[in-house]
Amino acid sequence: MESGEQTARPQRPGQVILLRELESLRDRIRELEADSGLYPLGDPPRPGFRWPGTDGRGETLTFQDIFNVEAIQEIQDAFAAATNVASIITDTEGRPLTRPSRFCRLCREVVRRTPKGLSNCIRSDASFGSTDPLEPIMRPCLSSGLWDGGTSIYAGERHVANWVVGQVRIETGDDDRAKTYAAEIGADEARYMEALAEVPVMTRDQFLTVCRALCLIAHQISSLAEKNYLQAQAIELRRRAEQALRESEERFRQLSEATFEGIFIHQGGTIVDANKAGCAMFGQGPAALIGREVETLLAPTDRDQDAPCDDAAGADACLARFVGPGGQERTCEVRERDIAYQGGAARVLAVRDITERVLADRAAKEKQQQLIQADKMVSLGVLVAGMAHEINNPNSFMTLNLPMLQEIWEDITPILEAYYRENGDFLAGGLEYSELRDMLPDLLARMYEGATRIRGIVGSLKNFSRRAPDDFKWDIDVSDVVRNSLELVDNLVAKSTNRFTVSLAEGLPAVTANPQKLSQVVINLLVNACEALTCRDQAIRVETLVDPGDGSVVVRVTDAGSGIAPEIVSKIMDPFFTTKRETGGTGLGLSVSSNIVEEHGGRLVFASEPGAGTRVEMRLPVCGRGREGAV
Repeated sequence: MESGEQTARPQRPGQVILLRELESLRDRIRELEADSGLYPLGDPPRPGFRWPGTDGRGETLTFQDIFNVEAIQEIQDAFAAATNVASIITDTEGRPLTRPSRFCRLCREVVRRTPKGLSNCIRSDASFGSTDPLEPIMRPCLSSGLWDGGTSIYAGERHVANWVVGQVRIETGDDDRAKTYAAEIGADEARYMEALAEVPVMTRDQFLTVCRALCLIAHQISSLAEKNYLQAQAIELRRRAEQALRESEERFRQLSEATFEGIFIHQGGTIVDANKAGCAMFGQGPAALIGREVETLLAPTDRDQDAPCDDAAGADACLARFVGPGGQERTCEVRERDIAYQGGAARVLAVRDITERVLADRAAKEKQQQLIQADKMVSLGVLVAGMAHEINNPNSFMTLNLPMLQEIWEDITPILEAYYRENGDFLAGGLEYSELRDMLPDLLARMYEGATRIRGIVGSLKNFSRRAPDDFKWDIDVSDVVRNSLELVDNLVAKSTNRFTVSLAEGLPAVTANPQKLSQVVINLLVNACEALTCRDQAIRVETLVDPGDGSVVVRVTDAGSGIAPEIVSKIMDPFFTTKRETGGTGLGLSVSSNIVEEHGGRLVFASEPGAGTRVEMRLPVCGRGREGAV
């Protein structure tokens, strides 16, 4: 239609009444807006009201997305009642979005009841789109010819609907044209003309005023819709940010609960949160830890140290000692950095318990030292074997020549005796003959005995250090093995106790064994017994016997020393376990001895009581021939 006149004209009494009605209508609009008109993103107060998707793209907006259609319906009905015009809001294609308000009978029951008439009405309603919502479009309807006016409703720059009013007669129409149109759309002519006579008549100025009021209201609604939508976008962005923050904190919570490290969040040193691993580390629940100072978790000696390492600066983890359950100190790696927590600044402290690793590293270093010491002992064994050979050579001169010196002394004794009787006492080697003749035989005998003993000890050392194959075994008498072993530790035993007794059974059943290896076990047991004594008055006893219960041959070493604590009895045969590390113990003796005895089909049995001494038995099975002899 053509634009309405722009020239201002004096207001008539009817116009004044209309303006008052429009102001009342604006109040009603504001009341509806405050009550249930336009809403930001959230739970809708009425079914069907919703905002567009969260992608923020204007192309997705529809009228129903933006407005509460029921509230708009009330505004439309109130406007139609106040202005005495028909009113409807359609989409941009002319399809109704609201229910018709005050539609006249001609349009409602005659024209729109015919297919062609309805099509023309929709085409007419769709044509009221305007790029300037404040400037109304006013023209005869493209269907029945009645006057209509309208404007567009926008959401931002998006045209979402048309608001159409009218169905009024500005001036009497051409009845012939009306009859022709009734025939054109297939309507009953008499009914058409009867309904046409009921259509309200309004001056052009009155209708223009109504249309301009319509533009103002539609523009206000569009502006409010845009503001509300922008507000909804801001709320949605904030909601997304808050949701992202909650999701981030939840992911942090899940990760912190899944990690094996203790996680503590603190603000100003006061713990505000702790994960499950952190609670388990200190044996306390979250309620007991939250509110405590981080410093109170540290061992007293570490509380005055510098703050934990800041991981954000790329620093390595710091070591600190924390007090675990029962007051036990635990060595931990600590890292710390700044984080955002519940909308505020905080710091997260990650604590990893590495006590076991530290102990393992320490044990590994100790084992390395023990292996070095063991290697020294091996080297010393090689040297001792070589020295035994070197000692044996000059000792052979003594063992071979001393018997000859004994014979020489016996041969010259009669001559010296005759000289002594005739001339009296004389000096020989600074000694008077009368004294020397009684001493020299004993000296020669003791020298020969000493040289023989040296030869025996050297032989035992050579046998002990001789390397033999694992399967190099033969039938032996265990008592002989013990005797040979005692020669090697005789000096140590003499220095350790005044009460050393030996009881070696004769005629023991034979044992198939490697004597060097069994000797190594016996020596180790005797050395341990000597080291267990706290004074020389404590006794050591070594005995061999046959157990009548199972027929095994037993080597028993008993000492009255300090004994073994019950908690370590099960560990004494573990490799590298020792209680004598300060004195050079390697923890290999009993472990090696146990393996040797097991290789021979036997076992080591310990019985000990702290403060009352220890009894160790090496129990060995007899060989087949030994069993037959025993039977």
